[in-house]
Amino acid sequence: MGFVDPVMAVAVAVANLAVAAALLARSRGSAAVPRIFNRPQPSPRLRAAMHACLGLGLGVGWLVKDIFPPHSTGDTVLFNVIRILLAAGLVTALLVALQHRGSTRDEAVR
Repeated sequence: MGFVDPVMAVAVAVANLAVAAALLARSRGSAAVPRIFNRPQPSPRLRAAMHACLGLGLGVGWLVKDIFPPHSTGDTVLFNVIRILLAAGLVTALLVALQHRGSTRDEAVR
C-alpha cells in the first residue's frame, strides 16, 4: 500500500463518520430538520446510517484490506462484510432519495 492509500482511506472514514455524527447530534430532540452547509437534511437518521455504512465500508475497509493474505478466510470475510456495508449504504441512499422526492412532490401539491 502506498502513502496515498492510507491517507485517502482515513479521510473517507473520518469525513463520512463526522457527517453521520453531525446528523445524529443535530436531529436529537427537535422537530426542525437539521441543516448542514445551510442546506436542509431530511431523514437525518437514515442519512446518518448511510454515511456510517459508507465510512466503515470504504474507509475502514480500505485500511484493513492488506492485513490478511489474499484468498484467505479473513480476506473473504472482510470482503463480504465490506460488500454488505456498501450495499446497506446504497439501500439507505435510495431510501433517502425516494422519501425526499416524494415529500417535495406532496408539498408542491398542497
